[in-house]
Amino acid sequence: MAASAFAAVTFVIAYLAEDYLVGLRVRDQLKTTNSVAVSMAPHLHGANAQRMFSLAEESSKRFGGRFIVLNKSGIVQTDSFSILDGQKLEHTEITDVLLGPADTSYGFHKIDDGAGDPFYSVYYAAAIVHDAETIGAVLYSADIQDVVDLTQEFLNIVVLIALCAGLFFALFSILFSGYITRPINEIKSVALSISRGNLHQRIKISGKNEMAALAATFNTMSERLENLDQKRSEFVSNASHELKTPLSSMKILIESLLYQDGVDEKIYKDFLSDINMEIDRLNEVISGLLTLAKTDSETEALHLDKILLSELVYKSVAALMPIAKEKGINLSYTVTNDIVIICDALKVMQAVMNIVENAIKYTDKGGNVWVTLQRSGQNAAIVVKDNGCGIPEYEIEHLFDRFYRVDKARARDTGGSGLGLHIARKIALLHGGSIDVVSEEGRGSVFTLYLPIKA
Repeated sequence: MAASAFAAVTFVIAYLAEDYLVGLRVRDQLKTTNSVAVSMAPHLHGANAQRMFSLAEESSKRFGGRFIVLNKSGIVQTDSFSILDGQKLEHTEITDVLLGPADTSYGFHKIDDGAGDPFYSVYYAAAIVHDAETIGAVLYSADIQDVVDLTQEFLNIVVLIALCAGLFFALFSILFSGYITRPINEIKSVALSISRGNLHQRIKISGKNEMAALAATFNTMSERLENLDQKRSEFVSNASHELKTPLSSMKILIESLLYQDGVDEKIYKDFLSDINMEIDRLNEVISGLLTLAKTDSETEALHLDKILLSELVYKSVAALMPIAKEKGINLSYTVTNDIVIICDALKVMQAVMNIVENAIKYTDKGGNVWVTLQRSGQNAAIVVKDNGCGIPEYEIEHLFDRFYRVDKARARDTGGSGLGLHIARKIALLHGGSIDVVSEEGRGSVFTLYLPIKA
């Protein structure tokens, strides 16, 4: 692969070198042709054949090559080699100058000298102008074989260097393949061990090269996997507790009704009300688990529609207003810009409700939660601000991690499972948006949900 790339670079260099040398020669000789055409103008206009031949022969000796003077019909008036006089030439370069809009033209030709040894030549044509009218053209034929030979010699040298370099690289790869593959094999071994469930495995790091950086990154990934597994275990434990608690309460209440005779109707209603409340609690836990499973599915489709975002956010806030009032929190909503976006309304509504509900949970009685809809560049920004307990700075980077809770004891009291903000960010990412957090411990937090206005 490396040898192929090196060979490709070699030929590109050779091509660029040839292109540069040929371009330099062409520009110089095209300038010479144009200069001769200017000098030839008065003599062609005056039909001074002797002077035209003298000038053509003199230019041929001075610059090398062959100079031919043609009239407007393409008939040769004079030839420095005295061979083509009176003949009509129809080379493309001549046609471009006499019939086309160009004042100069050139082209490359491979010429056979009759001895089986062809060479390359360039034909240059320049218009002969008198009183702003093209009256003929000068055709200059110049050998460019020396440039071709020089380029070929350069290419041969570069190819030789490439072969030597390829041989060196092959020898180098053989000598150091063991050194290179040893850390790769170690990473492979540790990866296999981790795949079998040994998440505590780490790679021993030595040196400061690329493999050491890769090993460090791998160790970081392993550590995060282990942390995630611990969080998952913690979540399973908490979820089991959350599922078991309402089931146990319902079992006790139902058994109390089953094994007691002559129970008062009021007690029946109280017990049934408690059972209904426990069912709601159980349903909330299960809904959170199902939502997590759905948002984790990469194949889940978004049901996109044009949505007036102010109405969607209003519905989200209105749905949480009873919870805020029950807790004694002032929940307000302000629209700065009325924005229409293309989104999955149900998912965006869920993300907004998760963020607002989180703010309500972590704001004490008498506190405030402000929700604002505004435009921020090409995004719609839904800002949720509270004056609650705030978030410690070292915990902000983990805030959206799955199963992560800042205050575990408080989260259990409020029914939190560490899924709400993770789900909200997942929904934002599905729409090409993001969530930003600014918080100060003891003074409150500001969550901003950004959604692109154009899908």
